[in-house]
Amino acid sequence: MKIEVIGRGNVGSQFARIFGVTLVPPRSLEGLSRDADLYIIAVSDSAVASVAESMPQVKGVVVHTTGSVPMDVLASVRCKGYGVLYPFQSISKSRPLRASDIPLLIEAGDDATLDFIATTAADFGFKQVQPADSEMRRRVHLTGIFANNFTNAMIGISQKLLSECGLDPDIVTPLIAETFEKIKTIPAKEAQTGPAARNDQATIEKHLQMLESLGMQQEANIYRLISTYITDTTR
Repeated sequence: MKIEVIGRGNVGSQFARIFGVTLVPPRSLEGLSRDADLYIIAVSDSAVASVAESMPQVKGVVVHTTGSVPMDVLASVRCKGYGVLYPFQSISKSRPLRASDIPLLIEAGDDATLDFIATTAADFGFKQVQPADSEMRRRVHLTGIFANNFTNAMIGISQKLLSECGLDPDIVTPLIAETFEKIKTIPAKEAQTGPAARNDQATIEKHLQMLESLGMQQEANIYRLISTYITDTTR
């Protein structure tokens, strides 16, 4: 099995490590071979089309790795088949992951190519592999924004508040860990606690005043909006 990974970002670096290959620069495609079995275009959403247009005719299957770009952006590539290999995971260069920790959503232009992508992924240790068309991937990508990106931003605000009052930001880590352990066994809505869940408007108002006194108006707006959502959906 010969695999080429195009891209030097977080996903490309992680896939190159898992598949045991070197990275191909996406702009120049320097060193790209024509006879690989699988080509993985692991670049930003906005760059997928330009890389696809630059691809020479190749022997194998070509896939991209994004959740919000349609599969057909690869239709013009001269290859054996094309599809998508989307990792539904938070991926950073500096934090190696096992293939078994990365759920994959896959799509292909035909059944043979889909089987090839699924089999190849399984051969390299990916355990959670399931088909998902472009619309399904867009929705899954949206859920990831709420579950990961927004959550990470909220944790960042917590760490900022702790740092500014002289406390170690790591003090919030056990709370974060328990939050995610809890939702493994009960739905997030049932696990919801705090002043907004019990409609404690007095405490909410104190928190808003505290944020505003610290000059954190944007964070106060976020607090107010999310608290209203929690109160409305907990009733």
